[in-house]
Amino acid sequence: MNIKRISTNTALVSVPAVIALAASLLIPTPAMAHSVAAPTGGCPGARVGTYRLNGTSHIEVYYSPAHGGTNCVKTVSEKTQRRYLQVWATVVGTSKVNVDEGLYRSYAGPLVFTGVGGRCISVVAKASPGTNPDEVTKRSLDARHCG
Repeated sequence: MNIKRISTNTALVSVPAVIALAASLLIPTPAMAHSVAAPTGGCPGARVGTYRLNGTSHIEVYYSPAHGGTNCVKTVSEKTQRRYLQVWATVVGTSKVNVDEGLYRSYAGPLVFTGVGGRCISVVAKASPGTNPDEVTKRSLDARHCG
């Protein structure tokens, strides 16, 4: 019996087994396909509301029960040229407030609040047709979404 040959054959058998195991870890499973994080704009959970802001922008609100309740909001531009966008949000009855504003091509935000299950959020969004923040359309959503 050749000991060197057995150890070589064992190594050849284990390499394909390791490759097969590694490949199986890369295949998405149903649990991975239903993850909390949304692929668009970084908001976790499911979109629970879309509100028209003006002819080229809208507000998106997301909610997930993960992490004790997670709310997320952003102002989305439907055009690709830079424009002034703002999103402001607060968790009603708390000191949790967040804002994002600037010249963006796609969206302002996302603003994410965790540990807010059973609480409502209020949102103010602004969008301009161009880069001038003085030419904005504003919309408020007062305690409209409650998790």
